[in-house]
Amino acid sequence: MSILDQESRSAPPTRESSRRPARWPARPWARDALFAVAALAVAFIAILPGRDGAGPSISLMQLVASMAAMTVAAVGLNLLMGYAKLVSLGQGGFYAIGAYATAWLVLDGGWHPLLAIAGALALCGAVGAVVAVASMQLRGPQFSVITLVLAILVERILNEGALFGRLAGYPNHAQHGTTGLPPIEVLGFTLEPPMIANTVATVMVPVVVVTALVVIVSRNIARSPWGSSLSAIGESEMLASHLGVDVFHRKVSVFVLASVFGGLGGVITTLCFAHLQPETFDIFLTITIVLAVVFGGSGTVLGPLVGAVGIVWLEQSDILAQLGDLQQEYISSQWYLSTPGLVGVLFVLTLFLMPKGIVGTIGALVMGRRQRADVAEDDGAGLQETAGLPATAEAVSDASVDGASPAGRAGEPLLVMRGVGKNFGGLKAVADMDLTVGRGQIHAVIGPNGAGKSTLANLLTGVYKPSSGSVRFEGREITGLAPHKVARAGVARTFQTPQLFHDATVLDNVLAGFPDTGRTPLWAAALKPPSRYRRDAEMRAEAERLLNLVGLTEFTRLRAGELPYGKQRALEIARALASQPELIVLDEPAAGLLATETAGLGDLLLSLRAHGYALIVVEHHMDLVARIADQVTCMDQGRLLSRGTPQQVLSDEGVVSAYLGKPMEEHS
Repeated sequence: MSILDQESRSAPPTRESSRRPARWPARPWARDALFAVAALAVAFIAILPGRDGAGPSISLMQLVASMAAMTVAAVGLNLLMGYAKLVSLGQGGFYAIGAYATAWLVLDGGWHPLLAIAGALALCGAVGAVVAVASMQLRGPQFSVITLVLAILVERILNEGALFGRLAGYPNHAQHGTTGLPPIEVLGFTLEPPMIANTVATVMVPVVVVTALVVIVSRNIARSPWGSSLSAIGESEMLASHLGVDVFHRKVSVFVLASVFGGLGGVITTLCFAHLQPETFDIFLTITIVLAVVFGGSGTVLGPLVGAVGIVWLEQSDILAQLGDLQQEYISSQWYLSTPGLVGVLFVLTLFLMPKGIVGTIGALVMGRRQRADVAEDDGAGLQETAGLPATAEAVSDASVDGASPAGRAGEPLLVMRGVGKNFGGLKAVADMDLTVGRGQIHAVIGPNGAGKSTLANLLTGVYKPSSGSVRFEGREITGLAPHKVARAGVARTFQTPQLFHDATVLDNVLAGFPDTGRTPLWAAALKPPSRYRRDAEMRAEAERLLNLVGLTEFTRLRAGELPYGKQRALEIARALASQPELIVLDEPAAGLLATETAGLGDLLLSLRAHGYALIVVEHHMDLVARIADQVTCMDQGRLLSRGTPQQVLSDEGVVSAYLGKPMEEHS
């Protein structure tokens, strides 16, 4: 049930409904520890057949090595492509850089193997940073083309550069007197590759451990506020910035991380195969890595692992070769699809039949069953009703992580705008606008379409930079600050159309609103120290309180996209409250709501005002404005038309003439 209705405003949440969604383990770290143990166990089981070094085990260990390298590269690409929705076609290039840089630093540079590996990964990160900074202003096909150019450039350098032996490979007899990189020694242990019969492939131990750790780290990142910021970027960069995320730097960071993981896949190839051929690193490698992510499940934790294992197994099995033979026998001996062509067909079929990949499809089915069970348990009433819980003073007073709210400072100037204007070419969208909002005050902004109301909201929240004037918030100059800096200063907002993560749960949507989404460092997300577990527990408990506040407790695990429109509005307000703001800017919050839902919205906004929150409400519903607003500003053609109390403004002849059409009392 949603707060956006009055009809059930006396009905408190039952103990059963409040308890039902809280199915989190008492010790969240235990689940992570179990995942880590399982990942390491599976990794070691994969190399057990090769422990004796017998001949047949060599090919098996080489298969496992290829799977490990592909998994690591795919995991990195998944963070970039699956979560941030940035499709890079350059991952194969970073894979090649990592492989060749490691071999060159060991053979020609004389570096210690561990230093060579670190140097190769640093080089991948540096190249990734340069590419990211140059391309992050682009999106979609343009971004993909830039990264594709990198992969092609690296391939040409490897094929034509004498330094790397051209078609002779690296190392080669002409340059090094050998065609194989010597086994590396670490702490007195020789890490033998799976190349020689009756020799135990000891290098496989660190390889599978590192692969398992990469999967664990990616899981930690994906399920952290840092991962939520990537999902926000993938959903809408505008939304992400208003959640306090520095979009540009976060995109650069995840691209560099993906580049390092891609390079690590190449390092594994060098250590396990001891010889590098340039044709191994052609554009088909990049396509294969992309396919591994899509085939397994883009945007899932285990998808890259499942996809990499499946694709490598298919490529090295006889299945694709047999399909090629069948084509030649029954279709044409001259025109048939080779292995790359068949992989391309698999890619298209995956996109068509399983757009979410194997893991994503299974996850969606499981999640759907759970949600249907929850709805059945509630007799489906929750989604069918529009009635809901009202916001109460007691509920709002609890709606803060630290138990504090802006209450007690009502009347103090919080926002001061002076002479603010915005020009779009020769059009003055906003001209010489003054606006002052005190703590614990609701200030409504009204006016006809095109009056400049939304432009004013965008100027306040950093979407646009003012052409003139100044904006001060809590005495601090915020004129022209980027949206993420305005959000971090304490200004939250909602949008004309609810901006939600439609495929994420209701609870995850609220969790994304916390300041941690924009401020959690990468190392804390990757390593997940005990402090991160404690903070996650605090956020989860607070998110559940906020959902109780807006009457969405019953829908905690439901996908946000499946909520009715009114409940999506309630969810967006809950997410805004999660950021612990001093000021909330609501852009037409009552648009599309039923009359009873609009009344419930008014209850919530009045309760927020009672606890010291300042609200700027851009609205067309005059009944709501008259009921909740302390001050009203009416704009027309970008200029101030009238300002005062609701009674003063709504009875102003200029407002009636330009906007209302008839006096307010005739509307009711």
